[in-house]
Amino acid sequence: MKPSIFKNKEIQTRFDRDGYVVIDFISPEEAKTVADKFYELHTKIPKGFYSAAINADKKYKEEILEHTEKIFQSAVVENFCDYKILGSTFLCKAPGEDGKVGVHQDWTVTNELDYYSATIWVPAVDTSEENGALRVLPGSHLFFNAYRSSNIPVSYRGNEALLWDNMITVPMKAGQAFVLNHAVIHGSSHNKTDIERLAIAYGITQKDANLVFYHKNKDDQNNRIQKFEMPDDFFQRYYNLGERPLFGKLVEEFDYCVTVVTEANIKQLIADEKGKRGTLSNPLLQRIEKRLKKFFCLSFICIASF
Repeated sequence: MKPSIFKNKEIQTRFDRDGYVVIDFISPEEAKTVADKFYELHTKIPKGFYSAAINADKKYKEEILEHTEKIFQSAVVENFCDYKILGSTFLCKAPGEDGKVGVHQDWTVTNELDYYSATIWVPAVDTSEENGALRVLPGSHLFFNAYRSSNIPVSYRGNEALLWDNMITVPMKAGQAFVLNHAVIHGSSHNKTDIERLAIAYGITQKDANLVFYHKNKDDQNNRIQKFEMPDDFFQRYYNLGERPLFGKLVEEFDYCVTVVTEANIKQLIADEKGKRGTLSNPLLQRIEKRLKKFFCLSFICIASF
């Protein structure tokens, strides 16, 4: 059994069940202070969806991490236990349709049977479906058992539209944290407003976890992948997306073929997860359910008073 990463047992239970959790984290004012560094470093807003992690400038990334840590530190200490930080970056979604982030899972970066790895995703502004709030498929961190990286084929290929249609949108307030298991399926719609949607991503894992990276050479036709042991500052240093890392220790190369899960099986996985939670897993439907309960309760009181 994996050691807890959250101090609060109820939050840990929800995280294990859903693959994510939303918690109050920092104030909106603190979130703005973190965001100020983005605007200091970027005088022009990048187009589409932009991640500062792809920047090769080590000093630039260190500046982001140092600035963010000063503000995040007390909230991280309050909520998490026995952790270590993987790094921090800015995620900017400019207005326009090319800012959509499709269905995906984050990389496998440690032995997930023994340790958690997660991203603390904190918006600098209130988010909604209009400006590209996160979408997630609850429970999907348990759907597939495959190594994940930027170039290893995914188990659900060909079924991205099905997964997208079953995801829920999670509106958030500036400063809240969406803590997501790296295996959970998530994404975000494009930004329909005229203002960029800025968020801060802060990677975390457990202090005893060793970091790894799985890579498939794009020209390899033999379904072989490579396993690298990576240093703790892996996320701060890696930038050549889709390519073999420029550092780390190659420890293994082996045959590995990802089994494609059928549409019928994915539908069954989704149905099973919805069954665990009841049909009202969507936050909007949950609010409707509460209002209906309140209405019928008031109606009963009124009838009983006659």
